[in-house]
Amino acid sequence: MNHTDNDQEYFKSYDNFQVHELMLRDRPRVTAYYDAIMNNKHLFENKVVLDVGSGTGILSMFAAKAGAKLVYAVDACPTVCHLAEELIKSNRLQEKIHVINKRIEDIEKFDETIDIIISEWMGFYLFHESMLESVIYARNHFLSLPSQNDDITPDQNESIIIFPSHAYLYCAPFVDQNIRIELNTMWKDYFDLNMSPILSHIKNSKLKECVIETIEPSQLVHDAQLIQSIDLRTIQIDDLRLLRSFCEFDIDNTCIISGFCFWFDCYFSSNNNSSILRSTRLTTSPYSTKTHWKQTLVFLPEDIYPLKGDVVPVNIKLKQSIENRRQYQISISLKKIKGGVMNNIGCDDDNSNTEWNIRRRQRRRSSTISSDKRTTTDNKSKDTSSDSTSSNSDDDVDSNEHSIPCSCDRDRCKLIKTIIEKYTEETIVE
Repeated sequence: MNHTDNDQEYFKSYDNFQVHELMLRDRPRVTAYYDAIMNNKHLFENKVVLDVGSGTGILSMFAAKAGAKLVYAVDACPTVCHLAEELIKSNRLQEKIHVINKRIEDIEKFDETIDIIISEWMGFYLFHESMLESVIYARNHFLSLPSQNDDITPDQNESIIIFPSHAYLYCAPFVDQNIRIELNTMWKDYFDLNMSPILSHIKNSKLKECVIETIEPSQLVHDAQLIQSIDLRTIQIDDLRLLRSFCEFDIDNTCIISGFCFWFDCYFSSNNNSSILRSTRLTTSPYSTKTHWKQTLVFLPEDIYPLKGDVVPVNIKLKQSIENRRQYQISISLKKIKGGVMNNIGCDDDNSNTEWNIRRRQRRRSSTISSDKRTTTDNKSKDTSSDSTSSNSDDDVDSNEHSIPCSCDRDRCKLIKTIIEKYTEETIVE
């Protein structure tokens, strides 16, 4: 399938009202654009606006109501363009909005110079569908700039108005609470029947592809890290072919990691808004109201069990597909886990040890995370904390007496040895 076929399939999928209904029902999405445009009416007053991928024309109508002199609403889907014209007419905005049923790349020029570009181009994990390329094309070919030079200078940046103006992609490790468990258990014991052969007929049953799902904040086992930042005023199409990043997650508490969760934020900043963080924000974070983008989950082949103090180093690569430029391959490389301050982990009383044993068994069975408790006793110095991570066989044993890895029979040493052996080889999720 060539790029033309991929584009036709892509636009066909959006020439369906159900897709647009889903987006219109996404209140955080629509609210962010409405606030960004209406709170900046001074920018839109008597300006010519280009809406790239205008769909039902909702953003075009916002721009027109904000005072734009003219809005070009460009979309390649004929059915949706007809609907947009009907909606625009019903709101008496047909004199201000001109609907154009074409790909933006197929337009040679507009009758008037473009002052502002607006677009809702974001896909899953920000880059899916590659609509950002169309926005960049529109910026490079149609947006009014002080100079016609190909290179955009910092001073020119301040004169470019594109909504949204900036986008940020985040990543955090998460623990799965049901997806893998259901696949591994549900069909093997289904009303006393073994239905496991059905797995081969279930899409993505091995979780080798991304899973688009909403997760709870409690499933995140570490704070997110920023892995990609996009400035819509300067980013070029070639910059999107391959995106690499590296993260290190310092583990505060012994936990389970099932995979890595991705989400994005977008900001609507202008030359009159020097602080990006003060501008309107659209977020798809698990901590915020749910959106139709949900979160993107990339599962590891199996859960891993880093200990408190470990450092989990992760290489992340997003590579645009050669066969279909609207898709990306997300690769996660887990390098060897770096052992943390495990020598400081000890325990002081039998009750804490027993409690840890129970919680550890429950944790592995249900794949849920609870925070480790810390206890201090009178016979310990104030700057020494104990973490309930050892078994009853570890009582009153100074962990500094054991090397890492250690070949003794202590449960803690066996666990550490198993983890070290397991990750001496690089693990790659493709």
